[in-house]
Amino acid sequence: MRSIVFSHCGEPADVLFVTETPMSEPSPGEVRIRMTARPINPSDLLLIRGRYGRPARFGPLFPGAPPTALVGFEGAGVVDKAAPGIQMEPGSRVAVSADGTWQEYVNVPVTDIIEIPDSLPDDLACQMTVNPLTANLLLDDLGLTAGDVLLQTAAASAVGKMITALARQRGIRCAGLVRRHHRSSSPPDDDVREIVADPPQRAREQMERFAGDCGVAAALDAVGGVTGRLALNCVRDGGRMTVYGMLSGSPIPVSPDALVFRGITLAGFWLPQRLKAMSPAAVDDLIRTVTGQLTRRELAAPVAGRHGLDDIKAAVQHSEADTSRGKVLLVS
Repeated sequence: MRSIVFSHCGEPADVLFVTETPMSEPSPGEVRIRMTARPINPSDLLLIRGRYGRPARFGPLFPGAPPTALVGFEGAGVVDKAAPGIQMEPGSRVAVSADGTWQEYVNVPVTDIIEIPDSLPDDLACQMTVNPLTANLLLDDLGLTAGDVLLQTAAASAVGKMITALARQRGIRCAGLVRRHHRSSSPPDDDVREIVADPPQRAREQMERFAGDCGVAAALDAVGGVTGRLALNCVRDGGRMTVYGMLSGSPIPVSPDALVFRGITLAGFWLPQRLKAMSPAAVDDLIRTVTGQLTRRELAAPVAGRHGLDDIKAAVQHSEADTSRGKVLLVS
C-alpha cells in the first residue's frame, strides 16, 4: 500500500515522499480502515517541521526498511477488516483519530473509531475529530455568557471559524486579530470584527472601541509570538487567555504584571490531553454533539481542494497558500 512518510524534519514539500509499505493485520482490539479522505492540518505540518509538542516517531515500517515517520492525525474511510471479537461490518463508514492516516490503510483501536451517518459526507467526516472537538471544548472551558467579548488570533482558520460560529449561537461578540482584512468590501458585522494586528497600538485602540466598557473577557491564541502578546494585552483585568497553537513558532513574551496585578489567567490547551481528562461518557456526549453540528451544517468545514496521495508535494503547498479558504484533503 502507499504511505506518505518523511525521514527527517524539514519543510513538508521538501521532505515528504510516498513509499510502498506492507498492509498488516489488525491486532486484538483494532480495526483496519481503508482511508478515503484526510485533511492537512497545521498540527501535521508542525510535526513534519519538528515544531510540534511531541516529536515524530522514526523507525523502520517493515524489516530492512530505513527509519521513517508516518503523518496524519485524523481522517475518514470504511471498515476493511476487524480483529476477532469486534463487531464492525466491512464497508461501514467511519471517522478515525489515529497516527499515520496519510496512507491507504491504517489499523486503529476500536475506541478511536466513530461510525458516521450516511448524511455526513467524507469531506466533513474526515475533519470531525480535531477541529470541531477543539472548538467546542475551548469555548466551553472559557465559560463566557451572552454579551461577552471573545478575541481570537487565527480567526480565519478552520477551527477559528468554528469557534466564531459556536460563539455567535451563544450571543458572544467576536473579534479576530488578522494580518489583513479578509472582507474589506463587506459592511461591518455587529458580532464579528476583524482587527488588523499591525500596528499593535492601533489594534488595541480598535479593540477597546469594539469591546466597550465590558472589555475583552477572553482570548484564544493559536499563533504565539508578538500576535499572542497583543491578544494577551487586550484582555481585561481578571480575564483569561488560552493558548492552543504555535503557528508563528515564537514564544509569547508575558509580563508578570499581567498575571500578578491584572489577574489574567493564562492556560494551555492540547486536545489529546484534554480528552484524556474527560470521562468516556463525556467524550461520547461531545462526539454526539459534534456529529449533530456537522450533520446540520452548523459548523462549516469547507474544502479548498483535493489531491491524491501521489500529489503530496503540491497538496501541502496548496494547504498553506490560503488557509482561509478551507482544508486541503488527501483522497484515495
